[in-house]
Amino acid sequence: MKVTMVAAPFGQRGQMHIHCRRYVRLLQLAGCSTALLGHSGATGPAIEGVEQYSYPRRMRRLDNVMSARALSFIHKRRLQPLLRATRSDLYHVQWVDDRVLDMSLAGGRPLVATAWGSDLNVPAQAPETNAVRRRLGAALRALDLLIVDSDDIVDTARTLAGTDIPSALLPIGIDTELFRPGLLTQRRHWREQLQIEPEAVVYLSARQLGALYRPAEIIRAFAAIPAAARDQSYLIIRTFGHSVGTSVAQLQRLAKELGIAERVRWVGSMAYEEQPGLYAAADLAVNFPEMDAFPVTILESLACGVPVLTNRLKAYESHGVVPYLTFTAEDSVPQLTATLAGAFTNLQALQARAAEGRAHAVQHFDERVSAASLRRIYEALLDRLRIDKARSHTA
Repeated sequence: MKVTMVAAPFGQRGQMHIHCRRYVRLLQLAGCSTALLGHSGATGPAIEGVEQYSYPRRMRRLDNVMSARALSFIHKRRLQPLLRATRSDLYHVQWVDDRVLDMSLAGGRPLVATAWGSDLNVPAQAPETNAVRRRLGAALRALDLLIVDSDDIVDTARTLAGTDIPSALLPIGIDTELFRPGLLTQRRHWREQLQIEPEAVVYLSARQLGALYRPAEIIRAFAAIPAAARDQSYLIIRTFGHSVGTSVAQLQRLAKELGIAERVRWVGSMAYEEQPGLYAAADLAVNFPEMDAFPVTILESLACGVPVLTNRLKAYESHGVVPYLTFTAEDSVPQLTATLAGAFTNLQALQARAAEGRAHAVQHFDERVSAASLRRIYEALLDRLRIDKARSHTA
């Protein structure tokens, strides 16, 4: 089976987004031949065994003067030579947007897309007459299959499309041999590098920088825990990502105003292979977004045996992880403060429960498990379309 994967239209540090790199890995583990259409401007090393092409620029300056379908017809002529070159059995778009329509009109079928969460959740908050929301609905209706990582995204897709969309539930999967407990050397290294004492309790906010993930609220909650606990603790804030609605400078000023600048550490981008060491340096992971799909950081935390403290969102009810998460009583900074303080007191009990979470992650979220599921999803789609085609010929 050969799959053409269309990478997300944005990346990290000028390279393809890590979620897309994970998906390429899943395709390889699933035994699929892979052609990759990277986003324009992305750089990075060649991926062994993967045909690599560049997706044509979409000419965004024309968005306000031409309809999405008219633009897609323009892109059809630019995409068709690429699709003929890849000659794939199916086409898989990462991040649902206008490129789904491009691929559909260019003949890229069967057509699959993976929703990442924000690509559907944010437009769903706009009025029904909003042009972006309407284009997204058309894109969803053009799909043969939508892959989601949480059950609630299926409902969001139905709302946007105005009809049911064939869908499959699949967590992206992680390497549970890479993300694992017991990385004592890495724990010591990171704590020395960040000037954190060996006996201190460390809270890690592992999400990328953006107002959607509410890092300011996490900083405020940490500042409000009792001084006896806070003075024995540190908060690590990740500073990679798009930074929409916030900035490192703003957050650093906030930490200074709250009198906790000395207790906060800032960690930027790093190689994927280095990330388990940062989890090893932490004792607790903190997650507090406004909206979400099913975040890979929860899977990585569980795989590393790190307890997760989080607000309760609908997406987190998927995949049987609820018993292994510690939820705030309500979605507020005071309740997050109470949860952080309670975790400081009950750390050993939470770590014991996190060990059970590790076993759950290995069984259900290892990349090899997800790769096998992805292969079955593709095969079921191809079988369904063959049956539909045969029925249409006999009708």
